Amino acid sequence: MTTPVPADDENVMRRHFVAVATSTYEDEHYGSLPVENEVEQLRRWLTDRERLGRRAFDVGSPAVGLDPDEDVIRRAFRNPARPWTERDAAVVFVTGHGEVEGNKHWLVLRASEQGDLGATAVSTADLIRWLHRRGGVEHLLLIIDACFAGAAAGEINDFDRPFPKTWLMLSSASRDQTATTGALTAAIAGAVEELRGPIGPKRGGTHRRYFLVSQFVDTVTEHLHRTDPGQDLVRLGYQGIMQAEHVCLPNPHYREPDSVVTQPQRHDLALPKSDLATHWGPRQSGADAGRWLFTGRADLMRTLVEHVTPEPTRASSTLLVTGGAGSGKSAVLARLVTLSDPDFVDLWADRVAEIPDDLRPPVGAVDVAVLATNKYPHEIIGQIAAAMEVERATDVGVGLDAHIDTCRAHLADRAAAGLPTVMVVDALDEAADPGAIASALARLTGGNGVKLIVGVRSPSGSGDHQPRSGSLADHVERLTAAHRIRVDEDPWWHQDDVRDYAASYLRHTPESPYRDAGRHDLAGRLAEVIAERVGRSFLIARLAAHALTQRSGPVQPDDSAWLDTVDDNVVTAFRSDLDRAYRDQSERQAAVELLRAVAFAYGRGLPWGDIWPAVANAVAGRSSKFGDRDIAELLASPMSAYLVTSVEDDATVYSLFHDALRSTLRERWRDLLSS
Repeated sequence: MTTPVPADDENVMRRHFVAVATSTYEDEHYGSLPVENEVEQLRRWLTDRERLGRRAFDVGSPAVGLDPDEDVIRRAFRNPARPWTERDAAVVFVTGHGEVEGNKHWLVLRASEQGDLGATAVSTADLIRWLHRRGGVEHLLLIIDACFAGAAAGEINDFDRPFPKTWLMLSSASRDQTATTGALTAAIAGAVEELRGPIGPKRGGTHRRYFLVSQFVDTVTEHLHRTDPGQDLVRLGYQGIMQAEHVCLPNPHYREPDSVVTQPQRHDLALPKSDLATHWGPRQSGADAGRWLFTGRADLMRTLVEHVTPEPTRASSTLLVTGGAGSGKSAVLARLVTLSDPDFVDLWADRVAEIPDDLRPPVGAVDVAVLATNKYPHEIIGQIAAAMEVERATDVGVGLDAHIDTCRAHLADRAAAGLPTVMVVDALDEAADPGAIASALARLTGGNGVKLIVGVRSPSGSGDHQPRSGSLADHVERLTAAHRIRVDEDPWWHQDDVRDYAASYLRHTPESPYRDAGRHDLAGRLAEVIAERVGRSFLIARLAAHALTQRSGPVQPDDSAWLDTVDDNVVTAFRSDLDRAYRDQSERQAAVELLRAVAFAYGRGLPWGDIWPAVANAVAGRSSKFGDRDIAELLASPMSAYLVTSVEDDATVYSLFHDALRSTLRERWRDLLSS
């Protein structure tokens, strides 16, 4: 399988959309064509600046207009006032009647006369030749929907110079080189409507800035075959890679990654951008200076920073961080990893400098960070080896033990050279084989200068008296001789941190009724109530605060209806959010079933494609209950806040933002539907 190639658009300064569309004809031999709607579909896609930003195209350079005559076309493309250069990208859409006369293909214009096309029409090959002038446009999408357009292929094959590899030229023709008039135009319009509509992410995902050539061509072909099963799509001159993004195919569904920018070896545990937005807010001054980036957990953060700093005073080389679901364990590990990343620190240098020295690790202190969710030992060791640039032997029969020995020797060499290694592995309890991974990590890191931090969920220290003997956390503690920190117990837990977190969420979440400075005091009082009621759980505090941000107006702290929805239970908070989003019980159940499908995903998440509907139907026990429209509606609803996107195997995948939500949807989903 060819690895998809990202588009290189750094040098593109200008983007142009030009339609050469002829709808009416003076010669009665040619019937009128309703092309305005199709042109408008393309224009709406390509010029949508709100969704595309700098990837949007402009209309009118050159100006052609509907039903252009021969002189207008020649001035626009053969003798333009401002010729296109390699800094331009262009989409040229040609639609109308076409004819073959004198072994040449002609574009029939409004005043063209049958039998005298050489004097009254424009040669298709000439139009392409004008676009192909020396030093001209490098990124081009040319679409020609005209009868017999495939006949132009022979002419352009005789050009002296090859076309740029980034030129994508498409035309329609059936097997005998004829075409159903307007079929390709309608197919293009249908494909554009699908790709830019709510189901578009199914094909293009949200992680690509541009559609792949293959995605666009396949979608157009499918729509073309629906219009005319005998019709084919012809590529007149594309020499590029089909699995490459194309600058002229902007993806309107693209969204910036959910995680902040870091180097690859730390990206697994990079902090979500939503958390940054919650915690950053406006800069503060005075006593709160330096607290702008992250709120609370100062004692815990100091201990983690001390552990990853060279020459630590702590005797153990392994630090075990445990806590109940929602206790903020993973968030503080993500904070440590993110603040150690050179790219992140460089991007936010002025603000990171405001954080007190004892609350931020040295730049580059964490060498590799791994999220263990649904991974096996060989995947964890392989990820560490790749980050440390250890080549794995390819000999048949070389197994995990040999790979660990190779990595261990590499790490020992680093230590001998004065380069200690720091690893952070989180969510070990969510791994496919936690015990085997713990054993592999103990072998890999023991006695060779490696400092390891492992995050494991454990029974909460707040009123949960389950015996800890025999737990995974205890096993890892014994196996690695780790120093253990229970983040939801004294002296690490401070309930005020929950209050500050909830207040920050209310004040800084987009569209929150409490963003206005005049309501910040109210947000603080609501946060105090949340902190009193949710116990030792940042997760429940987030769910309660999120529910407040979804209301149309502010709520008072003594509002009894609101107080009834705030509880120290994930199910209660989750259910109240569902109740607000869906008044109808059947709609609420459908949302739960769609989210529950995501809860059963492995790896980084569940892809859309044909997978999500199939899993959702299996979960619901009905083979045809859910389709693409249902998923699109869920992603457009308030419940999309429960999902985060990532990329796996070059596909956009969806996962729940916290493992406790996944457990709830798997095991207690019926409780979410009870009143």
